[in-house]
Amino acid sequence: MSEHSVAPVPSPTSSVAVQQGAFRTDTVCSRALLRAMVDDYLLYIYPLIPVVHRPSFCFALNEDRDNYDDDFLGLLIAICAIVVALLPSKYESYRRLDLSMALSRAVVLDRCHSFLIALRTPDFFEKIGFSKWAASYLMAIAFFQVGKPNHARMIEVESMQLGRLLELHRVDRYEELDCIEKQLRRKGFWLLFYGYVHSEVQNFRKEKLSFLDHATMATTNLKALMPVEVEDEYISKHETISSSTSDVSMTTGFIIHSRLFWQAIENPCGNERGECLCCRDHSPAAQVAHLERRLQDLKYALDDAPRPFRQYALSDFDSASHSLSASQLGTLRANIHVTHLWLQSMLLDQLDLLTSPEQHWHEREDISTQLLHVLHNTPQADIEPNGLHLVYKVRDVAVGLLACPYEPPDPSAKRAQEYVKAFTDIMARLDASETINTANLQSWIDTGRQSV
Repeated sequence: MSEHSVAPVPSPTSSVAVQQGAFRTDTVCSRALLRAMVDDYLLYIYPLIPVVHRPSFCFALNEDRDNYDDDFLGLLIAICAIVVALLPSKYESYRRLDLSMALSRAVVLDRCHSFLIALRTPDFFEKIGFSKWAASYLMAIAFFQVGKPNHARMIEVESMQLGRLLELHRVDRYEELDCIEKQLRRKGFWLLFYGYVHSEVQNFRKEKLSFLDHATMATTNLKALMPVEVEDEYISKHETISSSTSDVSMTTGFIIHSRLFWQAIENPCGNERGECLCCRDHSPAAQVAHLERRLQDLKYALDDAPRPFRQYALSDFDSASHSLSASQLGTLRANIHVTHLWLQSMLLDQLDLLTSPEQHWHEREDISTQLLHVLHNTPQADIEPNGLHLVYKVRDVAVGLLACPYEPPDPSAKRAQEYVKAFTDIMARLDASETINTANLQSWIDTGRQSV
């Protein structure tokens, strides 16, 4: 089979019995490799993208549910795709487990996507569920990671539409769901909410669609949509059991990270929302006041976080007494603190357009110093599962330094140059995409304009 050919895919109407000892996933990879990739998803990626309920997911996998359940099969294939995309350092070990794996991770993603498309019968969208949403969401993230932003963008729109149809944003529609489904949908909502905030603070081209709009946000109960702060093992279909007194868990980290995105656009502790965007659009002074409040609140947002999640936490974490490993904690901490500093930088970018760069330059320098501290003190293995999203956040902070309002030999100008060089070196080390990623450029071709 050539390197760029697409692997055989199952019949879209596959209802025939699978040959004994074979699996429908075999056209993508061997069962041994699939199990290895699922294990790596649960260990490295799940803390950041928790789109499964671990106990019930593992039970379904152990009973080979993918041989007769297309939705579970699609979810498994999408999990393989996200693992290949987010863990490039492990790819050679995967190829040693299955020599039929392509040399290129992007080719593997294309095969996974072709597999998923082949599963779509004419009535595929007549019945939807969380697994279909999760598969779509994972594939969008995966294609972004390997430098295919246009493909990622289109699949992301599908995941947003599925999220709206599942009413992930309407907690009042959760009442008839079981406890597992409620928790999954809460987490799914926040994963989509991250994209919404991205579009609010950075979508300057305005080409991206959004999961939410301002009118919907005005009636969305974000507090009620926060996941229950327990691990999956304490949740069954019929009840959620309070966990031990430990303040360190993967769910805690997910909630802390989600609240940062919330805090970037409004005060989570306020009883009332501030002035609406349409009012602030007509009053630069009101917009400046809003952004400065968000910046001030965000700056101290992690002061009350459990000690192991804080930026300057001591390295005395005992994983034996908690539900997550030291590596999982490291991955979550990197995600939390890079996001925390990136959001502040994005708010400063907006403030600079309305005020002057000199007014907040010392804060930009402080953000850069803190970000370098986080990156230099986090092992590469813990940073890797964060993927290109982390790299792009680092890049955005560095770009803000290029607008330094001071000229050499001013010390601020010299520091800005040193910070940019340090960030450039770090990004060169962290960026494992196989092609030049053009997510912030117009990388698509408008054929109607080619002859103009």
